[in-house]
Amino acid sequence: MECEICGSEGADYIIAVEGAKLFVCAECSGSGKIVKGPAPKREESPPARHKAELEVADGFGQLIAGARKRMGLPLEVLAERINEKHSFLERVEHEKTLPDEKLARKLEKELGIKLLQEVSSGAAVNAKDGQGKGMTLGDILEIQKRKKRE
Repeated sequence: MECEICGSEGADYIIAVEGAKLFVCAECSGSGKIVKGPAPKREESPPARHKAELEVADGFGQLIAGARKRMGLPLEVLAERINEKHSFLERVEHEKTLPDEKLARKLEKELGIKLLQEVSSGAAVNAKDGQGKGMTLGDILEIQKRKKRE
């Protein structure tokens, strides 16, 4: 944006001069009362790590029951150790209830087993064309028209 006093680029300030609000540069900002200064620059944070999606392993109930029995832990004791209800752990062991990530981590730590695994990314379909743009509705219509012609 252009400074309304000197005409230079970079009018990051709004000042009040005799009741009028003007967009001005840093040098001209002393010519009136500053109403709004430039937005503070944010420090660039490191790029966020992509958290891998996790899912509970197949046969998780057998894994839990097997590890618990090898350790000689009754279900009631395990429930008390990880601060969960006995009946809920029983449903998890019988695979009637899927444990959430928090419970799975508690069980992994207490029993020394691996319940969570990364979701394979091969299952996702990449619907992008060669230019790196996503498919649009127009692209889908074109594909449907071609199928009808064939």
